[in-house]
Amino acid sequence: MKSFHPIRVLCLILVLILAPGCVKIFENNHDLQAQKALKDLMAIQEQFYQKNQRYAKNLVEVEDYKLEYHSGIVYLEIESAGKNKYRAIALPAESTTARVFAYDTEQGGFYEMGEEEVASYVLGALNHIRNEQQQKRVVDIVSGLLMVILAAMGFKLHALYKGPKSAWAMVPYFLAIPPLIMSVAALNHMNRDIMMTPLLQTLIFGSIGLSVLAMVMNVMSFTKLPPGDNRPALIGVAMCTLMIAVFNIVVLANTYIKYSEPPGRGDTYFIPAPPRPR
Repeated sequence: MKSFHPIRVLCLILVLILAPGCVKIFENNHDLQAQKALKDLMAIQEQFYQKNQRYAKNLVEVEDYKLEYHSGIVYLEIESAGKNKYRAIALPAESTTARVFAYDTEQGGFYEMGEEEVASYVLGALNHIRNEQQQKRVVDIVSGLLMVILAAMGFKLHALYKGPKSAWAMVPYFLAIPPLIMSVAALNHMNRDIMMTPLLQTLIFGSIGLSVLAMVMNVMSFTKLPPGDNRPALIGVAMCTLMIAVFNIVVLANTYIKYSEPPGRGDTYFIPAPPRPR
């Protein structure tokens, strides 16, 4: 087996550790519904403008356009509107993430509000939500540091026991670490309100696939490892890899089975809002 470049592996691990901060992997179902409701309203406002040469001032004016959303789950409002501009906001009626979405023609269109602006819309539960989010961030940071330590240990062992046949123990070890990051993140973030998006499914199945590959290579390593003083240490690495891979597969398979059905089945789909009193 050809040797691998440790710097490339380290870069891959760091990217995977930092990725959750760049991409919203664990998307709350109610947040997705709020975004969809607002984007549907944006499309309807454009139709309304083409017909009336102005934007609708409230939701009553766009009733005939069949705007569909569950008003008990999503709070949607046109805050202001004029001939050439309007502002609308959407957020979960009972937010658990403190995310608020807005469309404002004067601020460049659709955007997600920052913390200062959010405080005006998410009131009583904001401190509780932020405390929960902070706890999850702490877990993510500690988990990330542990992954870096595991990677550093792997590089140290690779340097000590460098050799073509030693790679049969070290490569599976490094293959098992990225799925371990995903497994720990799933344990920290998954709940009944998280939507099983295509991105999340891809990461879960990709991580399971890497773990299975690590297990297969790990089993093969027991007959490939070189004899000598280094063999016991490399067998120890192989056993550690096996435990990590099994942990990954069990956690991620259970995560998919448990959360693959739509959140709040039958309760949170988009349905027409009830008629407004005239």
